[in-house]
This record gives sequence, structure tokens and C-alpha cells, in this order.
Amino acid sequence: MQLRNWQLYWKGYVTIIVEGTAPEKFINLALLQGISLWDIVPLGKQRLKAKVDIAQVKRLRPVARKTKTRFRIKEKNGLPFALRRVRRRKPFIAGLLMFVCLLYWLSSVVWFVDYAASEELQELDPQEVILLAQDLGLRPGVLKSSLDMREIERMLEVQIPRLAWAGIELQGTRAIIRIVEKKLPSEEQLDTKPGHLVAAKEGVISELLLISGEPLVKVGDTVAVGQVLVSGLVTPKAGEGQEGTVSRHPRLVRARGVVRARVWYEGRGEVPLVEKGERYTGSEVTITRLALLDREIIIHGPKTPPFDYYHRKETSHKLVPWRNWQVPVELIVTNYRQVEPFRRVLEPEEARSVALEQALRAVQAQVPANSQILLQREQVEEAPEGVVRVRVIVEALEDIGSFQPLT
Repeated sequence: MQLRNWQLYWKGYVTIIVEGTAPEKFINLALLQGISLWDIVPLGKQRLKAKVDIAQVKRLRPVARKTKTRFRIKEKNGLPFALRRVRRRKPFIAGLLMFVCLLYWLSSVVWFVDYAASEELQELDPQEVILLAQDLGLRPGVLKSSLDMREIERMLEVQIPRLAWAGIELQGTRAIIRIVEKKLPSEEQLDTKPGHLVAAKEGVISELLLISGEPLVKVGDTVAVGQVLVSGLVTPKAGEGQEGTVSRHPRLVRARGVVRARVWYEGRGEVPLVEKGERYTGSEVTITRLALLDREIIIHGPKTPPFDYYHRKETSHKLVPWRNWQVPVELIVTNYRQVEPFRRVLEPEEARSVALEQALRAVQAQVPANSQILLQREQVEEAPEGVVRVRVIVEALEDIGSFQPLT
């Protein structure tokens, strides 16, 4: 709203209907006497509509007498009239204030305590962390202002040795305990039991670095999945043993080494030349309702979504049960995102580019992060009419050795 409109709303203004044989004389004389009229709209030969400041309405009466016209007030707008209407509804205002106070109190309390751990390590029992946090004061129903987050985080790290870091994040009425566990050495790194190195994937051996064990392949060999690359069963060579004697007893070791091979991956992408579907327009509406027993009160937003096509997402929040009794109050938040159907015709070159992106994403999802890309080939394949299909082949260099214990 513009500054002038804010000023008019603050002081108050009215919409008047002027009637008479010459209502334009009424307008001209009012303007000559310094009375500000705006939004003047003719309603016929002898009627017009205009808006005027509430403080200048009395000055219009002499103007009406002189011009032999009359006017009446049709609408009253502005803060003074709004306050006057509010004074007539004291019970409603009292109830609204009580509701606002209740809503403020509900928003200042923690009602939900959640747990989030790092994706790599999730060996710690979430219930153990949540129960300890409750003992430290972080529990449903506690005021946010009474919590010492830093102290709770420190005590979590002290009392759970497996934690490397603990943090508490408040999102509205929800407290999220985020933790990072200490990364301990894996069993494979600590274990010394004998075993082979076998191929985890098909490929052609490119590099072989032996640490322990007996190699069964060489550079340039093609290997299959599960084939033994480095054996943990080592046969002594001539001359090994005590004081020149030849030992015929094989030794069992844990095969270790790096076996890098060239591995091939492929991905495909397929795109129709005529694309149909739905897309978001960017418009959305959120409706917030308060459910109390069998009644629903709309706190914010329209009664119904103003869109013909939309996607709907609804979330509800209930109060924590008290002594096995569920409080019959629920806050329901429904989000409506407008969508519109579309039909798009792609040029063959554009469809090929989109299909290529799909194929590349499919390949990248297969190639490990520590692999080295050596070669990438792209080709357009035969496809049904109206469809473009692209195939991408990637050659990568990676370590394919996988430990297999001896049984």
C-alpha cells in the first residue's frame, strides 16, 4: 500500500453518493474551498460517487446547500471505523486475545524431540540419546527459555563416549538432536585372519601392487566377478625354510594389495519428442486450521484453494498426551501448490541433449567416487518413432579388490 493510502486509512475516509441536477457544481465548489475529493466516478447524469476525508465531511454540507444537491455516506473506511466496530465485539476480541496468548504459549514450548545421525555411522541407539536428553531436561512440554542448549550438548558428549559431536537445533516447537559418531577402525583394518583378494567387478587388470599374498593374475588379464586375484594361501618357493631346507608347507596370510582394473559402465536416456505433464507455476497457498473436537477453525488462508489444478501436502501437529489422555486439539497446516498441464514439442537435437543428460546421470550413479574416468563414448540408438534414445559408455580405472576370508 502506498504512503498516501496508509495516511488516509489512518485518519479515516468515507465514500459518498452525490445526487442533484448538477452534481458537478458540487465537486467544483468543494475543490475551490480546498476540500479534497478523489476517485470521482459518474453514476449517471444526476449522480456520482467520490471519496472524502472524514474530517472534511461537515464542510460539504454548506456546499450541498449552495449547489442544491444532497449527499449521503455509502461506506466508511479506515482505522477509526475499524476500532469502533471492534469495540462492539468485546467477547470476540477477548476470545481472540486469549487464542493469541494460547498460541504464543504453545509456540514457546518444546512438543517434539527428534533424532538425526550422520548417514555414514548409525550404530548408536537413538532411544539411548533421547532418554539421556530427557534426563538432562530436554523433553516434550518444557519451555524453550528454560533450556541450556550448550550444557545439554556438552553432557551428551561426556556421557556417551561414542559421540564425536552433539548439537541441538530448535525448529518451531520441534527440537532435533543431531549427532556425529566417532569413526572407529573397521574390523577389516584390525583383523588379521587369512583370506583372498577377489574381483568385485569384471574388468581388465591395469595395475597390481602386492603387499602380502600370492598373485594369481597379471597386468592385461581379464577377470570375472569373484575370481581370486591375490591368494592368501602362499606356497613356499625352493630355498625357503630353515638352513637351506625346502619347506613344503603352505602359509596362510591375509592377502593385501591394490588391484586396479579398467571397468566399463553404461547408462541410457530416453526422451519423447512430445512431452506432456504438469509443472509448478510458483503460486501456492497455505491454509492453517485449528481442529477442536468436531469443529475446525480457519486461522489463516482461504476456505478453499483458489486453484483448479494443484498438489496438496498436509501436516498435523497434536499436543503431547497427558496421562494417556489425548488433548482434542490439533493444528493442521495444508499447503496447495498450483500446477498447470503442459505439452511441449522438442526438436530432435534438443531431445538428444536431454536424453544424453539422463544417460550421464545414470552412469555417474554407478561409477564410484574414487574411480578415474579414462574414456567416455556416446551413441544414439534405435528407438520407436517419436522417441530419442542415447547410450553412454564410460571406461574407468578403479580398485576392484575385495577381501574374502578363507573357510
